[in-house]
Amino acid sequence: MHNQIVSSIPIYQVDAFTTKPFRGNPAAVCLLETFLKEDLMKDIAAEMNLSETAFVVPLEEEYGKANLFAIRWFTPEVEVPLCGHATLASSLVLFREVGVPTESITFESKSGKLEAKFKEGEVTLDFPINPPEEVTPPEDILASLNIKSYINCSISEQAEMLLIHVEDEEVVKTLKPNFTKMLQGNKKGLNFQGVIVTAASKEFDFVSRYFGPWEGLNEDPVTGSAHTVLAPYWAQILKKNSFLAYQASKRGGKLKVKIKDKSRVEITGEGKIVLKGRLFL
Repeated sequence: MHNQIVSSIPIYQVDAFTTKPFRGNPAAVCLLETFLKEDLMKDIAAEMNLSETAFVVPLEEEYGKANLFAIRWFTPEVEVPLCGHATLASSLVLFREVGVPTESITFESKSGKLEAKFKEGEVTLDFPINPPEEVTPPEDILASLNIKSYINCSISEQAEMLLIHVEDEEVVKTLKPNFTKMLQGNKKGLNFQGVIVTAASKEFDFVSRYFGPWEGLNEDPVTGSAHTVLAPYWAQILKKNSFLAYQASKRGGKLKVKIKDKSRVEITGEGKIVLKGRLFL
């Protein structure tokens, strides 16, 4: 039998925004020399069937020497412009498994330059801030979420996220959306691909959940990028710039969030590498 040459790439699975395996938000991280064809990256993301798969390429230097990388993120259905938990996962792999010559790394992405710092087991991401603006929520979306009353509804068109503020954290925790109705619902001309539902919390500054059936993920367990919208929203209400947040999905995850200035927000969390190997193409 002839030996078959099969190309392969290193791949990791990381649970982000948690210290325990099988909690937080799982992401796949593929380490590449150059980006693959887009259709192939989409196929890999669909194969992984996680909320996000990140593809990382070193710039200027090789792995082990580089601290500048390009990054792209794919759900099982589409490429997205920004993803927090998969960036944290990628950073953890680069810091802990690959080794980088500095305590911070920079990613070039569709959302501009993103910085990640590693200190005492935590990764701090420096992301663009995405303040939302108040809108009237589409009735179909409220109905699909079974939300009968709300305090405020806002949208961040930059992040493509609709934010719905409800009166009690128990409402957030017990939501059981009808995703078929959500997909079929009339968005009333609003440009969003995901819905954040949030409330003030007794234990945390605020809690949230994130639903994105239009992106191929009904519920994202812990959504770093949603906190680029949540932070400026809650800053106006709580009159503070630093938050301890909890995303109340079944897996759950904690995030430290800090507004740096009018344009940037820091998102800090831990992660657990649960799987590593090679993906054969």
